[in-house]
Amino acid sequence: MSQLALVSVVLGGVICFAYGSMIIAPGGVRNCVRRFPRSRSAGWILATVVLVWWGKRIYHSPLGNFEQYRILLFILIPVAIALSGYFVDELLAPRALGALLILIPVVILDAARWHESSLRLVMAVFAYLLVIKGCVLVVAPYSFRKGAERFIATDEQCRAWGGFGAGLGALFIWLGFGVY
Repeated sequence: MSQLALVSVVLGGVICFAYGSMIIAPGGVRNCVRRFPRSRSAGWILATVVLVWWGKRIYHSPLGNFEQYRILLFILIPVAIALSGYFVDELLAPRALGALLILIPVVILDAARWHESSLRLVMAVFAYLLVIKGCVLVVAPYSFRKGAERFIATDEQCRAWGGFGAGLGALFIWLGFGVY
């Protein structure tokens, strides 16, 4: 199994799980989505994941003239986590989710870069769509609730979009096992 196949199957599984819950329990999903933007715990968890991932990427990157300051990351990352949780607690969860959506495409594009199949472009396009959505959430976190309300206003809409998303996840799983 290639690296792109693994990324595609894992991403497809996560998408199927997330959107499958919209089909099974639309009311519960609607309640979670409404509470998510103001959730301090979700914000702290997502911000911690994002900052640790970002710190790991910087730590393993060539820093040129700043190589001697690499060890400071072990101090700066916990400080950044604490400061972001304290000063950016308003709508931290959608902002952190946006930052995560900006980091995930790094993995997707690294896996798709040298794969021989032309269908790798499906994953590349999806990665860039994630970046766009992530940038919107970081800059305008209030758009999370406004956008989500349009798609999950009723149980029927929630189930329909859940079916679309589950189909997308199934496509990624099929690409992972059948093509990549």
